[in-house]
Amino acid sequence: MFQKILDKIKELLGGKTLSEADLTASLSAKAEGKGLNWKTSVVDFLKLLGIDSSRENRDALAAELGVSQELKSGSAEKNEALRLVVFKKLAANGGNIPASLLD
Repeated sequence: MFQKILDKIKELLGGKTLSEADLTASLSAKAEGKGLNWKTSVVDFLKLLGIDSSRENRDALAAELGVSQELKSGSAEKNEALRLVVFKKLAANGGNIPASLLD
């Protein structure tokens, strides 16, 4: 499922690699006028990319990325843990992610 996120971002970047593009600027431009707070909400981030943001899908993504299954499904704590791991994973794949989004 994380691969789907990478694929959507690569599509957004028009063939550039994550390390070649300013990912934050690209995502912010895509979010403009849509009322999505993708930097602080994993739900909005997934919506921005056109990926199913349902609780079930987030739980599956969280399981894939190793987010603690002890966190309550759909809780703010689990969503925040998922947001952090997704951004860290993007950074590990070469994405230029500001440190402010990784803590």
